Amino acid sequence: MGTKPPGPSVHPFYRRAASLVVAGVIPLSVAVAGAATAAADPLSPDSTIQIPFGRVPAIATVPAADPADPGSVPGDAVIPADPGPVPGDVPPAPPPIPPIPPVTPESPVPPEHPASTGRNDMSTTRPMPDPGKLAPIDPQRLRFPNPLAPAPPVALIEAPEGTLRVGSLIIGRPEWLSREQGKQFNDAIAGSEAGMAQSLDSAGFEPSRSDRIAADVIGATTIGASVGSIVAAPVASIGAGIGAVCGAIAGIPMFPTGTVATTVFGAAVGYAFVASPAIAIGAAVGAAVGVAEGLLMPPTIPAS
Repeated sequence: MGTKPPGPSVHPFYRRAASLVVAGVIPLSVAVAGAATAAADPLSPDSTIQIPFGRVPAIATVPAADPADPGSVPGDAVIPADPGPVPGDVPPAPPPIPPIPPVTPESPVPPEHPASTGRNDMSTTRPMPDPGKLAPIDPQRLRFPNPLAPAPPVALIEAPEGTLRVGSLIIGRPEWLSREQGKQFNDAIAGSEAGMAQSLDSAGFEPSRSDRIAADVIGATTIGASVGSIVAAPVASIGAGIGAVCGAIAGIPMFPTGTVATTVFGAAVGYAFVASPAIAIGAAVGAAVGVAEGLLMPPTIPAS
């Protein structure tokens, strides 16, 4: 009987080791082949990577440079767009708004200068003095005005709009008198009033008392002169007639224009010649009344 001679025997340990080596080589070969294929063919957005255990979609691509776009750079990674908020997510709370402090009314700002400074500001006119503020007279402060050290000059008082102001006397401006002419008239009278108030300040009177006396004197003097003119009108008209006749005779050589002018001038001179004494007496009486009224008016505020 032919029998096969027994060959060399293999130890069981070596058999098991060879089986393990073969089992590990097969998956490794598959992985190396897949990596080589990926290196040769760039991934597209829809491409997948083959692995032994399934297909996994690609999450990033490396596109080639675009020849039409000189600014493109090979190898730029394309990041997927933000898919947006996921339903059920709670948006973060906005930052708290700081509370707005309450607005409080500003405290009244005290005047930059005392009240008397505006009275001596010669750069502009001043409003009419408040008749409800009148200081008393302090006899101990009264003195003779010193011409070498007069009081500060007093600003002019602005007359109310549309009026003529003569001291304490205020009347409406006639329509035939323009606004500019009315202002010139008011400024002329206010200049005399301001000069009198400055003299009273130098004599030791309080500014409010000085303003009151000056206004009363100017107003009462005007009224007195008007009354004297009215009283003397009957007699003064005779003088005006006599003056007109004398002026007409003197103007005959200059007929006709000269005759008319001299006649008018003679009438005015005749009227003034007769009425002037009455006007002067009336003005003097009015001035005295104005001084007495300004001095005797009771005070309404204490002395400063």
